[in-house]
Amino acid sequence: MNKATKTALTALVLLALIVLVPSPALAMGHTLYGVFVAAAGALALLLLLKLRIRAAKARHPHADGPISVIYKVHHLDLALHTIIPAFVLARLSYCLARFSFYFLEMGPVSVLRTWEGGFMLYGAVLGAMLGAGFLAKKRGADVAATLDEIAAPGLLAVAVCRLGEWFTGEGVGTWIENPMLMRLPFAVVNEYEEWQLAVFLWEALAALVLLVWVLRVKAGHGERVLGALLLYACCQVVLESLRMDSCLKVGFVRVSQVLSAVVILGVTMIRARRNGTKGAMLRRAAVIAVLVALIGGIEWALDKTVVSNILLYLVMIAACAGLAANGMRFEKLGLTD
Repeated sequence: MNKATKTALTALVLLALIVLVPSPALAMGHTLYGVFVAAAGALALLLLLKLRIRAAKARHPHADGPISVIYKVHHLDLALHTIIPAFVLARLSYCLARFSFYFLEMGPVSVLRTWEGGFMLYGAVLGAMLGAGFLAKKRGADVAATLDEIAAPGLLAVAVCRLGEWFTGEGVGTWIENPMLMRLPFAVVNEYEEWQLAVFLWEALAALVLLVWVLRVKAGHGERVLGALLLYACCQVVLESLRMDSCLKVGFVRVSQVLSAVVILGVTMIRARRNGTKGAMLRRAAVIAVLVALIGGIEWALDKTVVSNILLYLVMIAACAGLAANGMRFEKLGLTD
């Protein structure tokens, strides 16, 4: 496949996202949110190319000609192999989380009705990683290094998609009564002229802060992608708790929080296995179990007790900081210049 064909296919995929990804809360359907999703893919691709050019120039300062040839995986190939699986698994994972509705009540064909909305962030992340890993293995490239390459562009894409939620009515929290908080970046106005917490904006800011951090982590050994997954999952535990929209739930706990706990456990175990022994892995897992149980208790207390929500969220933030420290406190990460 030549470069022109790859470019055309990439453009077609991004254009299709505008059509296929709807804005569920808008009567006019799938416009602005789809544009944001397509823009997220395009900006991620541009960032990937820029990072590749910078890295290639640093390693081969005197090289002439198209420096992208030093990579075994072309950036347009990588884009196609991450964006498409990310879209498919984002939709499929959401439908599986609501299995009885989509597969039993509505029928499996309803999974294809993407214009009605319903996507899951962790499904998109898994799809992108599987697609990138498969392509890297197929082309003989280092899988960990390839996954590190998509960490920063992935965070940028998440940030842009989160900002797009502004136009969907999703990603908002509880209603605000304090006039001092009735403004950005604390709150936004809903369709009923009420102020609600702008959780989607905080999620976007969290992704952008982690993007800056990730760019300082030395790439090539999987530390970028592992660190990004761990820290964003820790942020999501708190931020998802603040959301008051149509989040999927398991009892009183949100599905995204459960998946965040799984990601935290998985990343911590991988890092512990790399840097320690089985005993170290068990100790880290025990810490995670205790802190996750504490967070689960806080989620229950938020709705079932009269304890101050501010105090409960402070404890939850502290517990998530403990999860992050538990997963990051291994050998010091190398930093780029």
